[in-house]
Amino acid sequence: MKLNTGARNQKSRSQPISGLDRFFHAVSERRIADAEKELDLIRSSIPATEAAKGNLKACEGLLLMVKANSDKYLYLSKIERTQKQLRMLRKEFATQATNTLHTDYDRGYFQVLESYMKKLEKLEPQSEIQVNKTPATESEH
Repeated sequence: MKLNTGARNQKSRSQPISGLDRFFHAVSERRIADAEKELDLIRSSIPATEAAKGNLKACEGLLLMVKANSDKYLYLSKIERTQKQLRMLRKEFATQATNTLHTDYDRGYFQVLESYMKKLEKLEPQSEIQVNKTPATESEH
């Protein structure tokens, strides 16, 4: 399973959905059990590189974010989920992912966050972004 999620690694629409994409989809919909299964598959298939370890740690952080009962200390849970804000965050994460002052681990970490923001940008309509909603509010859709 390929974890390189940088902007240079664009996929065509005809390619199958990767494990990372399935993980992002499950996280965005707060399907914790599915996200954990995908994370286990990702964990078992990553290469032993620092960038891959950063990728994995970012995924673990995203999963912890949706599992948390309190958003008090969670940055991504507190952000305003508008297209403009998501685009700004994605660009910032992309900048950090390519910053040569960061270690490979850090660049890998930011690559995953960049890809996650890209996934959230594509969700429509914006009112359906579920990351910071409780499962009780999901039934309103």
